[in-house]
Amino acid sequence: MNKILLYGLLSIAILSGCKKEVVPAAAETVTETVGRVSVKNIEFNYLTAKGQLKLEDKGETTSSGYTLRIKKDSVIWVSVQPGLGIEAARLKVTQDSVHLINRIHKEYLATDYSFLSDKFQVNMNYEVLQAILLGNYQAQGQEKVMDADQLQHIQQLRTNLLFDYFVGRDSQKLQQLNVKDQQTQNTIIVKYNNFQEVGQVAFAHEMAAEVQQKGIASTFTLNHTKVTTTDEILTFPFAVPSDYKRL
Repeated sequence: MNKILLYGLLSIAILSGCKKEVVPAAAETVTETVGRVSVKNIEFNYLTAKGQLKLEDKGETTSSGYTLRIKKDSVIWVSVQPGLGIEAARLKVTQDSVHLINRIHKEYLATDYSFLSDKFQVNMNYEVLQAILLGNYQAQGQEKVMDADQLQHIQQLRTNLLFDYFVGRDSQKLQQLNVKDQQTQNTIIVKYNNFQEVGQVAFAHEMAAEVQQKGIASTFTLNHTKVTTTDEILTFPFAVPSDYKRL
C-alpha cells in the first residue's frame, strides 16, 4: 500500500480541525467549566466538511481534496479525492474499528485501534480522534491548571499519554494541543489558527499539525472550505469490491 496515502488518510482522522461557514441550525456552543477551566465546545448531531490536505513525510509531499462526515460519538468517515471527482481512498472509523479502502492499489484494511497505535506509536481511541478533529477540549478527571499569558494551560495524564491543552482565556477556544506518549516519547502537536465567529462560536479556519516519531517529523496543513452541521441523517457508505486484496 502507498504509505504516504495511508498516513495521509489516518492523519486526517487524527489531526483535523473544522471551519464553519454557515449559521449552524443544528450546532450549539457549550461553555463548560471544570475547576478553573472555561471552554466553548461544538455540539451537533451530524457534520460534513470539504477541504484540502497537505502532508509532508520523509521528504515526500502529498496534496489532496477530501470530504469528511461525522456522526457525533459514533462514526468518522473520509473520502480522499485528488481531483476530477475521482476517489483515491476511503476511511471509516467507529468506536472499535478502522476500515480503509485504497482504490489505487485495490487493497483494503479492516482492523482495530491497535493498528493506529502500531503505526503512530501513540495510543489512540475514538474519543481522542473526534476531539482533536473538532478542536474540542476533553475534561478528564483530575487536571493541573496553570496560567500561561493569555492562555489557560491544562495538563492531564491518561495512562501513558500526557495531554497539554492551551485554551484562550478570552475566546475560550482550544488553540494548541500537545499529546505525548510517555513510553515512546512520540508526540502530536496540533495548532488551531485564524479563528472567525460563526453563529455563537469561533472556529479555526486553519490547522497545522506535527507528528514526531523517533525524532522524525511529519507535518500536516489543512485548509477547510465548507462545513455544515445538520440534524438530517447522513450516510457513511463503505463497500469493498470483491476483487480487492485484504491487508
